[in-house]
Parts: sequence; C-alpha cells; structure tokens
Amino acid sequence: MILLRFFKRYVVPLWHWYLAGLAFLFMTNWLAVEIPLRMAVGVDALGTDPEAVRTAAFTIGLMGLAVIAVRSLSRVLFFTPGRLVEFRLKNDIFDMLTKLQPSFYSKMKAGDIVSRVSNDMTFVRALVGFGGLQVFNVTLALALTGRMMMQLNPKLTLMTLLPIVVGLAFMQAGVFAMHRLTRLSQTQLSSLSDRILALLQGVQTVQDFCAEAAFQQRFEKENLEFMETNIRLAWVRSTILPMLGLAGSTCIYVLLVVGGPMVQRGELTVGELVAFVTFVAQLLWPLMSLGWLVSVFQRGYTSLGRIDQVLYAEPEKPEGSNPSDLPRVPPALHLKNLSFTYPGLETPALHGITATLPAGKTIGVYGRTGSGKSTLLRVLTRTWNPPAGTVFIGETDILDLDLDDWRGNTAVAPQVPFLFSDTIAANVAMGPIDPERVNVATFQAALSEDLKALPEGLNTVVGERGIMLSGGQRQRTALARALYRPANLIVLDDVLSAVDQETEQRLIDTFASIGQDGQQPTMLLVSHRMSALARTDHVLVLDQGKLVDQGSHSALINRPGPYRDAWSSQHEDPLPELPTDAALPAAEVVQ
Repeated sequence: MILLRFFKRYVVPLWHWYLAGLAFLFMTNWLAVEIPLRMAVGVDALGTDPEAVRTAAFTIGLMGLAVIAVRSLSRVLFFTPGRLVEFRLKNDIFDMLTKLQPSFYSKMKAGDIVSRVSNDMTFVRALVGFGGLQVFNVTLALALTGRMMMQLNPKLTLMTLLPIVVGLAFMQAGVFAMHRLTRLSQTQLSSLSDRILALLQGVQTVQDFCAEAAFQQRFEKENLEFMETNIRLAWVRSTILPMLGLAGSTCIYVLLVVGGPMVQRGELTVGELVAFVTFVAQLLWPLMSLGWLVSVFQRGYTSLGRIDQVLYAEPEKPEGSNPSDLPRVPPALHLKNLSFTYPGLETPALHGITATLPAGKTIGVYGRTGSGKSTLLRVLTRTWNPPAGTVFIGETDILDLDLDDWRGNTAVAPQVPFLFSDTIAANVAMGPIDPERVNVATFQAALSEDLKALPEGLNTVVGERGIMLSGGQRQRTALARALYRPANLIVLDDVLSAVDQETEQRLIDTFASIGQDGQQPTMLLVSHRMSALARTDHVLVLDQGKLVDQGSHSALINRPGPYRDAWSSQHEDPLPELPTDAALPAAEVVQ
C-alpha cells in the first residue's frame, strides 16, 4: 500500500518522462542485440568476402555511436523524474512539518526528522530514478537478448543461462537479511543525527560544564553500533550479491565447453559462437545490476516507510473540513472547567479552571513557577488543543474554529523566544518585509535604541537562535514580531522579565495604546511584576494548575493570597490592615 500510494501520487504524473525514456532504452537494447549479429556476419565472412567484412565493421561503428547517444538520453529521461519526485516530496514534507502540532514533535526527535528528509530522501530518489531505469533495462535486455539467443540455438541458450538461475535463487536468500539490516542502519543513523543536532544546539552549555567527554562517549557508543551494522550489511552485499557475477563467469565457461564442440560438429558457426559470447557478456551487467537493484529497492522501500510516517501524519485539527466562522473582532474567551494534561503525564497541568476573559481587555496572569501560566496560554492559542467543551469564543467551542484562521488572528510573544539565523527585520516580519511596519513594531517593542548600537541595524544577522543579541534584545525582538502583524488576540508570556523598570513602563504604555479601527485587542499578559499587572483590567491567579483567585489588582492586594504575598515582597511600603469582610474565601471570588 505504501508503494502504491507513493507511485500514484508522485510517479504516475511523470509517466511521459518514463515513456520517452523507455523508447530510447528500447533502442539501446535493440542496438545491443543487433551489433553481435553484425559481428557474427563479419566473422563468418573473414577470408571469403572482404566487402561483407567492411560493411559489417562500418555498420557496427555507426551502431556504436548511436548506442552512446540513445543510452545517454535514456538515462537523462529516467533520472530526471527521481529529482522531480525528490523536489516535490521535500516540499510536501516541509509543508506537513509546519502543520503538525507539538504532540507529534514530542514523539519524534528533530535529528530523526532531519535524517528522514535528507538520507532517506536520497534512497527514495534512487528508487524512482536508478531503480526505474534498471527494472526496464533488465526486462528489455532479457527479453530481446534472450529471444535472439533462443533463435540461434535453444539448447545452448538454456544450458548457458542455467547458472544465472541458480545465482538468482541464491541471491534471494540474502534479501531478507538486507531488509532487516537496512532498517536498523537507518534508525541508528537517525539517532546519530539527533545526537549531533543536540550537541550543536547546546554546544555552549556542554563547554561551560566541561561535559565534552561524556557527550563524546555517548556518541562513540552509538557510532560504533552504526558502524557494526553497516559492516554486517556490507558483508551480506559482498558475499550474496556477487553470486550473479560468478554465475555470469560460469556461463562463459559452459558456453565454451558446450558451444565449442557444437562448432566442430557444424551445429553452430564460429560467428554465431562469437555472437553468443557477446550476448552473454551483454547480459552480465543487467543481471549483476539485479543485486544493486535489490539493494536500491530494499533501501528505497524502507526509507519510503519512514518518510510516510511524517508525510501522512495526522495534524490535530478537530474542526474538520467545515469549521465555524471566526468573528473579526477582539474575542471574549470563556473557560468552563478547563483541565489539561500533557500526553504521557499523569498529573494535570491545569485543573478545573472556570473564568471569563472579556473582549478588548487586558488580562493579567500571575502564578509561581510551575503554576500552569504558560500551559494556559498554549491551550488558548491552541499550540495544544484543549478538551472539547472547555474553551469558548462567545458561544463557539474553540475547537470548532479553523486552527490556521485562529492562529492568524492571534499574536504570541513566548516566554523563551526563538530567533532564526537571519536579519532582525526578517525575524520580526516572518514573511514579506514591510519596512515601515517593522520600524513601528521595533519602536513599540522599545528596540529602536538597541538597533542603533548594532552594526547593521535591522539588517544585522542575529546568528543561530539569536546568539548575537542579549537576552533582553531577543525578548524584545520576539515582542516586535508579535506587534508587527494586526491581531485581535495578543498573548505575551513574561515578556517583561529581562527589561529595566523604565523600559517596562514604556512597554506597558504601548500595550495600552495598541489597537486597530478603534478596537483594543484582547490581551493576555503573564508577568511576575506587580507593577505590570497593576495596569491590567483583570488578573487571574494560578497555583499548581488551579485558578485560586481572580479580580482587579486593587481587589487582589486587599485580600490574603498568593497575589497579596507577591505584592508585599516586591514593595517596601506596608499594606493597609485588612477589613474584616475583605478576607473572603477564594471560592467566593472565582467566577
């Protein structure tokens, strides 16, 4: 089924390439059969008909030149589809990788994915190009050459080809071992790729903690296992596949032993015996290539199965093919007993959260480390899909909205920003660059002064993961990215953690002024800074994945709880004495 689906989707549309290549391949094999026949005529005419010898030689020369031309064209026409399939397949896989949710990436490591898109793709290309060529080449060679040999002498043909049949049967014994070792080799290569990628991403950490020896030891162990597997695979190829070559040499021996006396008895001419030798020699290469063909198909089929696991992975889009329309206004979010547990874990990251987040308001989210703040934002932005019936936009379940449409209406500045090894402008725009909008976004993100100190301003290349920038600059670049595009929901996850108080106030003023067409977007602001949360309209207080309190900033600091404690720790001025009726249970203030 894997092969059928692959050929139907990618190979069949290129049928005209194969048809043209097959025509030239037929001409190649036809000429290869005709040349020995002309040679037989010339050999038999030696000493009796010089003109026939010259004619045969001239004809053979012309045919030889023609073989060079048609053989080259046949290879170009067969190999080109391999490149075209590789091109389209890589595009489709890349497109799929952009659609898959974190649940997929939590199961498959980055190095494994890279190995599938690079190494496995090479084997698939060989399957489509070289494999397709050899299938038709061997078929035509056997059909045309075998037919001509049978016409010359059926008995000698059967006796000559018998060793080849034995060699083919013997080679089949190694196919299963090659398949198993090929799968193991490619899995080990994926693991090595992931190990190298992890080192490249964290090389500074490895060096800072002098952990080079430990990482080297782990790599050497996996590399040794990979080498041993490939040595076993090479042993199978070197012992099993050459059997066809040995069978071909045996054919020549049988031909001389049996065919020589037949010439002496007048059952065969010298020219025909020479033609037989040439025919067998011509069959040797296609038959020997069967060994390589088996290897190509084994590796290609194995690689195709690994690529299929990425190409046909199911994106988590519960909205189906007919999603509900998304209103183009700042959304009001309603959380109804929202609980969420990460796959593979038993403890919920969020538990029973019920709250209303008004449209066009700035909602603060506070909680100690590990309280579920970032998880709440990931669920609301559908980085991870929430359970059905727990998050609503108005009266519509968020899972009924088109995921791409929802994300296109949402701007996110994550807690840990990721920058690509590109210019600051490209990192902000994440697509076509509008210089005016980039300037506005960087100004709003308080990044303008930093740009003046950089060598090329917005055109400065930030390096891998933004290594050329400080932590605060990376954070504000990610913030500028969120502010670059218009959005009705803006999610800011602790974006003020690496800025000073003056910059913080500038950013908070910016947040309050953001809007389009007179509408203030709904904004979620996660922060540990009370001065930032004091400027929000409403604050949610999380603790161990539960909503333990909510309300305005002034209300929260006037009743006991985690929020009041945090305010006290960040301010030297003592809080006023609490009135008797202010100490309300948390359950009474949670809506």
